[in-house]
Formats: sequence, C-alpha cells, structure tokens
Amino acid sequence: MQWLAEICVHRPVFATVIVLFLTVVGGFSFFTLGVDRFPKIDLPTISVSTSNTGAAPQEIETEVTDIIEGALNTVPGVEEMRSTSSRGRSSVNLTFNLEKDPDQAFQEIQQKLSGAINRLPENADPPSVQKSDPDSQPILMYSISAPRDITELTTLVQNLVQKRIESTDGVGEVFIWGSREKQIKIFVNPDRLKAYNLSVTEVSNAVRGQNQELPGGSLVEGAKTLGVRTMSKLSEVSQFGEIVIATRNSYPIKVKDVARVESTGADASTAASLDGTQAVSLGIRKQSGANTIAVIENVKKRMAEILPNMPSDMKFALIRDQSEFIQNSLTAIEEHLILGGLFAAVVVFFFLWNFRSTIIAALAIPISIIASFAVIAALGYSLNQMTMLALTLMVGIVIDDAIVVLENIYRFVEEKGMNPFEAAVEGTKEIGLAVLATTLSLLAVFIPVGFMTGIVGRFMSSFGLTSAAAIAVSLIVSFTITPMLAARWIKAKKSAAGAGDDDGPDSAFPAEGGPANEEQNVSVAAEHSDSKAGWFYSKIDGSYTWLLKLSMRHRWAVVLICILTVASIVPLYKYVGMAFLPDEDESLFQINLRAPQGTSLSATQSILDRIARDVREQLPGVKNTLVLAGFGRGSGPNNGFVNVSLVPVGERKKSQADLINQTRALVKKYSSKDYQVTVSASSSIAQGIGLGRGGSGIGFFIAGPDMEKLTLYANQLVEKMKEDPAFRDPDNSIDIGTPEIRVLIDRAKAADLGVAAGNVAQALNILAAGQRVSTFNENSVQYDVVIQADEPFRRDRSSFQNFAVASSTGAIVGLDKVIKIEEGLSPSSISRLNRQRVVTVSAGLPPNSSESDALVKLQKMAADLKMGPEYVTGVSGQSKELQKAYESFLLAFLLSFVFMYLILAAQFESFIHPITILLTLPLSIPFALLSTAMAGQTLNIFSALGILLLFGIVKKNAILQIDHTNTLRARGLNRYDAIIQANRDRLRPILMTTIALVAGMIPLILGSGAGAATNRSIGILVVGGQSMCLLLTLLAVPVFYSLFDDAKGTSAWQSISGSMKGLFSIFRSQKADVRTEESA
Repeated sequence: MQWLAEICVHRPVFATVIVLFLTVVGGFSFFTLGVDRFPKIDLPTISVSTSNTGAAPQEIETEVTDIIEGALNTVPGVEEMRSTSSRGRSSVNLTFNLEKDPDQAFQEIQQKLSGAINRLPENADPPSVQKSDPDSQPILMYSISAPRDITELTTLVQNLVQKRIESTDGVGEVFIWGSREKQIKIFVNPDRLKAYNLSVTEVSNAVRGQNQELPGGSLVEGAKTLGVRTMSKLSEVSQFGEIVIATRNSYPIKVKDVARVESTGADASTAASLDGTQAVSLGIRKQSGANTIAVIENVKKRMAEILPNMPSDMKFALIRDQSEFIQNSLTAIEEHLILGGLFAAVVVFFFLWNFRSTIIAALAIPISIIASFAVIAALGYSLNQMTMLALTLMVGIVIDDAIVVLENIYRFVEEKGMNPFEAAVEGTKEIGLAVLATTLSLLAVFIPVGFMTGIVGRFMSSFGLTSAAAIAVSLIVSFTITPMLAARWIKAKKSAAGAGDDDGPDSAFPAEGGPANEEQNVSVAAEHSDSKAGWFYSKIDGSYTWLLKLSMRHRWAVVLICILTVASIVPLYKYVGMAFLPDEDESLFQINLRAPQGTSLSATQSILDRIARDVREQLPGVKNTLVLAGFGRGSGPNNGFVNVSLVPVGERKKSQADLINQTRALVKKYSSKDYQVTVSASSSIAQGIGLGRGGSGIGFFIAGPDMEKLTLYANQLVEKMKEDPAFRDPDNSIDIGTPEIRVLIDRAKAADLGVAAGNVAQALNILAAGQRVSTFNENSVQYDVVIQADEPFRRDRSSFQNFAVASSTGAIVGLDKVIKIEEGLSPSSISRLNRQRVVTVSAGLPPNSSESDALVKLQKMAADLKMGPEYVTGVSGQSKELQKAYESFLLAFLLSFVFMYLILAAQFESFIHPITILLTLPLSIPFALLSTAMAGQTLNIFSALGILLLFGIVKKNAILQIDHTNTLRARGLNRYDAIIQANRDRLRPILMTTIALVAGMIPLILGSGAGAATNRSIGILVVGGQSMCLLLTLLAVPVFYSLFDDAKGTSAWQSISGSMKGLFSIFRSQKADVRTEESA
C-alpha cells in the first residue's frame, strides 16, 4: 500500500478523486437505505394452527395435534417440534435448521398436510400454515374506547378505521384485539323443539338450505344472453324467523316458533380496556421488508384523515409506536457519532497542537462512515440499531490509521527535519506495513462476526460486516488523502529544516553497526520535536521511560504480574456472570395474571382493571394502561395482562427497573395460591430474533411420558426456586385443570332407541357450543349465522335433560334417556416437545443478574429430583439461545485468533512475533470484566462484541511497538536501546489512538434513553478495559519481545527451529522432484 501513498502525494487530484468517489457513492447509497429498528432475520420457524370449536384439549391432542405431528415429523431439516393443544385449538410449531430455506420448508409442510386433512375431524377447520417473521410484530398499536356496546364499537372500528388503514402503502395486516364481531344468532328453545317434535339438526338443515345462493348460469334468448340468478339468499335478519323447518298436520313450523333471532355479537373470548374504559385495540403490521419509519408515517397520515370524521365520543390513544424508539435510538446514535468524532479530533489537537494536522486526521471519520453506507446498501442491510451502533463504535477506530500515519509523518518533519513531501512518503513507507497489519488483523476480528452461526449470529452479522467495511475504507483513507494533505498542509519550522540540512534525515539514529547514545537521542528529540516538548507530554514520556527501563531490569516480575492478571479472569467472570441481553429501559412493561381455571372472562378483566387502576394512581410516570383479558399463556379466559406504558426516560425520575420493583410490591395483595401475578419487562431485541416478549428470564423444560410425574417434578422444582432469591416469580406451565362436565353416552340404550353417538355429540355441539350454519350479507359485509341454545338453557347442567336428538326412525329422543353427566377436571392445555408431553418452568431474574449462574443453579435443582431415565430436561427460549450464542462467540474468538496470527506471521515474516502480540490480548480481559463489575452490569451478547473490539485495539498497539523495534534494530541499534527508543517513539500515537477511542465512546457511556443499555454495555467494557490495561500492555510487550528473543538462542529453540526447517526442506525437495518428473 506504500506505493499508493507515494502516488497520492505526487498526484493530489488522483487522491481526491478516490476519496470523493467513495464519499459520493456512500452518500447516494444513504438515501436508498431503509430505516428499521433491528436487522431483518429470516427465521426458519413455521406454525400450523387448527381449530375445532368446543373440543377438549385431550380430544385436540389425539384427533388433531397427533395427526398433524405425525404427518410433519418426516419433513427434512426439523430441529424441534413443539405443540400446544388447548380447548378448541391446536398449534404446532416447527423450528428448522438455520440452513433450511423457509420458503422450501413452507411448501414441504403444505404438501404433507394435504395428505393429513382427510384424517382430521369433520368439524375441524383446515390447518393454517404461517411462516415466522419478525416483521409480524405490530409496529403501531392504537386503542379505541367509547361509551358504546362493544359489538357496535367493533363494527365502527372495522368499517371506519381498519379497512382504510389496510389500504395504506406498506401495511401488511391490521388486526383487532378485544373485539366482538357482529353475528346473527338463532337462539333455540329446547322445550319448544320437544313440543313440536323437532331436533336441532332439523333447524340447522332448514336454515342452511333456505339461505344459500348458487350460480344459475345463463340463458340465450335470441340475440340476447341473460344471466340467471336465484334470489334465495335472505336480505333481512327478520326473514330468518320465517324459514319453515317442517310441516306438522299441514301446519308450517317456522324458526320463530322454536327460536328467537337476534343481530348481536359473538361470544366474547377476549376483552380490552384503556385506562378503565371498554376498548378495542388495533395492531398494525408492516409488509415483510418494508421501511418501518415510512410505513408508520403513512399510517399516521391516513389516521389524520380518518379522525376528523369519527364520532366525537370515540377516544383514540397511541399505545405503541416503534418509530419513536427507532428515531430516538438512531438520533441518539447519530449524536454519539458526531460527538465522538469531535472528541476524537480534540484529542489529536491536544497531542499535536496543530489545527491542520487535526483536520487531516479527523477527515478519516466522515469519509469512512459515509463510504460504509455503500457497503451497507450492497449487502442489503438497513439503517438499524446494529449497523448504526457499528458505525458509532468505529468512530474511534477509523481515525487510528490516519493518526498513526500522520503522527509518523509529523515526527519525520519535527525530529528528522525532512521537508513535508519527503516526510509524507518516507513516514508512510516506514509505518505502512504496521498500519496494513493492524487493519487486516482488525478485519480478522470483525469478519468472523459477520459469519457467526445461530439466530444471534444472523442478528450480529450486519454489525461485523459494517465494522469491517468502515475499517477497510479507513485504510484507504490513511494511504491516500492523509499523506497527500500532510505533504501540503504540514509546515516545516525553520529550526527543524536547518537541523535537517546539517544532520540529515537519519541523524536521530547512529550509523549502522554502532551503539546508540541514549542521551544524544533524547537531546535531538527535545531540540526538534516542538509538539513533544510540552510539560505535560514530557512528564508522561519521562515516567513511561522510567517504568519501561525498570520493567526490562525485572522482566520476570512483569511476567508474574501478567500471569496473575490472566489468572484473575476466572473469579472475575464468575462474579460478573453472563446474561443474554442487557436490561433495556423501553418505557414499557407487563403485569401478567393467571386466575384459577374456570374463571370467567369478565371476572379476569375486573381483576386486571383494578390492578391497572392502582398502577395509574400509585405509580409515577405512567402514560397509560391497557388491559387485555383472554390473552397470555394459554390464551384462556383466566389469563390476561396489563400493558403499562411509561413516559419517556427523560421525563421521569425513576428508571423502568425501579418502577417494576415498585409494581411488584403493589400487586402483592392480588397474588395468592390461586391467583398468580407476575411483572416482567419487554425486550424488543428478543422479539426481533423470534424469542417472544423476552425480558430478563430463564426457561427450563422437563419432557416425559407420565403427565402426573411431570406435574410433580415441575411443582417440586418451582418450590425450590421460590426459596432462592436468585429467581423471581417462578412458575410452571401446568394448570390445575379446567372444570368440565363430561357427558357419558349409554350406548346400549342409545342403540335400542336408534340414536347414534355421533348425533348426540352433534346436538350438544350445536346447542351448547353453537355452530355456524350459514352467512348473512349486509351492505357487502358478511356475518356468520350461528345456532345455539338460548342463554337460560346454558346456565347449568340440568338443562341438558331438555335437549333432544333425532333417532333413526325420525322420532325425537330426549338426551336425558341416553346420557349420564359427570364432573371432572381437564388440563387447559397440553404441551408437547418432539411428540413427548412437556412442562416448562420459567422465572424472572433481578436486574443485572447472571443468567448463566441461575441456569447452573436450576440444573442442579433438577438433578436433585432424581428423575427417571425416560425424563429429559433442557433449556428453552432465551436461555437456549444464550448457550448457542456462547458457542458462536467462542468460535468467532478462535477464528479471530487464527486469522490474526496468520496475518501477523506474514507481516513480520516470523512465527514468534505474532505470539508476542497475541499474548497481550488475554491481559485486557480481566480489566474489561472489572470495569463491567464496577458498573454493576453483567456480560451479554453485546459485551462479547466489546471484547472482540478490545482485542483489536490492544493488538494494534503491540504491532506498532514490535514493528518499530524491528526497524530500529535493522538500522543498527542494539536490542535494549531499540526497545527503549521504539516504545518511546510509538508512545504518542498509541496514546493518541487510545484516548481518541475512549473519547469517541464517552457519549455511548453517558447516553440515556432508547438503546442506552446496549450502548453502555459495550462502551463501559471497551473504555474501562483499554484504559486500565494500557500501561500493563505497554510494558509487557517489550518484556515478552526480549524474552522470546532470548529464547531463540537456547538449544531447545534451535532444535525446534531445525525440525521446522527440515520439514520445509523436505517439502521443497519433494516439489522439486515433482517438477523434474513433469519436465522429463
């Protein structure tokens, strides 16, 4: 690359064109980039959902779930199959290997299901297949409340809001929570059916047959073609009452004789309320790959058009707006980027006291950052938290190459008295290989991150490749614009120029083969180096020189200190601990409720409303509360949660973690043995990588054949966890059971009376659960027509004796003659893992606690239960991804070490010097862990990125030290003098780059608001680790260098070296023989 620097020094337009080309391409690419919160990840996860209204979980498991699992079990590439069978619903989730193409998996699943549909119950809906997509998370959420009937409110929202938003550009889906859709209900009176000797199936068949419209084709009349249409579809709700069911004694029995017809709402399965007022919530998903910010802007514009035309009593509240967090996060990162760049430039000026030199070095920052946008666009990434975080962290890195090159040129002008043009060429030539090595080894650190495995690896890939792009551009800048501008903007002072004429460019060094005079070198430097002559730097230089000489006299003491430092990694790591994600303050958390099985939806909503009221009244900084009943684990009427939205971080005094702790104390009065109330934070990062709501928590499963034993083990494990303060709100996925009425058919009596068991089940299904038998169109909107027993006949089990069923002879038989009624308990849901029943144990963790330590404790507790060999345990969800991420980062670290070694070995033409450099990397880890501990944080996946970044910085300093030492020894200095002089010469650029890096990261550490915890976890680790380990590494590198140099003269080393040379000579001779044979 030195040749490029020489060309650019003599051809300034050429250098300018290169930089302008990179800047222009990057600038134009910036305007084509989408803006999103996180990188888009194609998750190979597919879910299959099937409904069978009214079916018990056991029926769903055996008749639906098991059949679907059996069909899908042979799909290639399935890593994990999970299923949940709840009342009326089956859900099967398949997780494939990451290498599996989601589209291919989707097609294979549909093909397998096509052969299994015929084996499902007749009443079951066809299976619905859906690919998992992080874009399926709602980007906007509105809550709409009004003092109206919920069915009327739902209809208004559907017609006036939902349909108009669905047509907005970029919107993928608009769905409603807490709604109650309009239905035409035919409420049958079983007593009247008996009186008229009718069965409910006759009513169902009559409504279905009298309200259908089939195409009539066309009729040709001469020259005309006329369409034929049968007007058999009912046009008024009242007409359903006029449908004739049957004729008895020439008297037509109509629907209105045995039932009443109402236009009402469907049975409520969910409910929502905003700040205590009945509401419906509107969730808006974007189309896959669409620009989140643009879609949200489009929706808000459409809402601005809709709101003026809405009824005045309807209240709209914006509950969730992803654009706020995205814009706040990106704005904060942009501010950090600008401030970091300014701080780094100030550091350069502080050391060189020259405005022109400061501008030359600082230009590397905007050029590298802007040019990186072209790579981001080329790789198909967006501007998101990961890519912008990478660019922010690179502020202190991309200026390094320019600082090192510029400082060396500056040193040549000041100390050697060269004119700026000659200094630009010679200074860049001397430092060129070292700069190239530092940059390539930095690329070796970040490129492996771009190819990490697992979901976390895919999430991090944009970070690694964006960082690598910025670093690569900074290398080009340091060999083009930096020397070109330095040759023209740096002015040689007269004294320096005169000294240069008298002493020559190499006067600071003795003639080849002669000993160096240390005092002479110092005096020369003092005479010519005006920028180093200041009181502050001279004190630093003098102190470092004294410590360096002391270290060289007591080398083994330094080695012992280094060994003790590395040994401290283990206790420090155990103390700090490992978590999956940092605890981010997203101004949002949930209060989850699980009431006893059998609790009605209205009772659940009432409890949640009281909790929400207490939160609004007693908790400071609450923006609003949204109650959603019928949601949560199991999604039954006994489950629900309160969504607590907080005002932005800057507008409240307490942190989200403090408010969560206060809320836990607040809701204790609602928690009991039967009512479980938990409080948890929401993690958008966890949602972005397909881990659900996330937050600080762990998941652990127990799988096996016996449900009773699974329940016993899970309960014992939860009790043990409750005794340990490391776990918060431990719980398991088992519900005691849903109360149910079991209808037993006396098959002997039924056979005598000519009643089929299937007819009994069908009659109960229609009368108790309700059955959709037809549809009704009103103003282009279609509603379901449902037949069901009237509400008084569904209040208690005694009403079943009034139900009747038709026999094979046509006679009506009362159900009380063929059935018996028992009461029992049914599980609310049955979960399975890889076709085995499974129970999941979960718990929250205190803020900044170690997730890895908690998992170790949990696994030990599970081992103490002495479960049989047929029972399998393991981690799930976020905990599982933590282990995968740990393995991925270990592989990335290993690859980085290997690549760095190979690059450095090639650069130094030595297998020893790279070891000297790489030995300094472990020295930085204890200080990184110490700084993390001092900040009260734990390690997480972002901290691992910080450690990789730290490795790159520490290694860069060692390269500069060793490269210059070798250069001076090649010029004739003895080893000791070369080590002292080289490390003094490189002290200033090392301090400049280190302090510039620290200055660039200060905004990350001090920042608050969106994404602050993520930024802080990296910033504290890198700044603390690099600052505290700097002195030790500056002293350890020359000591290791000298020790390895001494080792070269030992007999052991000579024998190893001889063996290596022998191997290479044998290899060369074999190649020579092959060439000879080929030529022959």
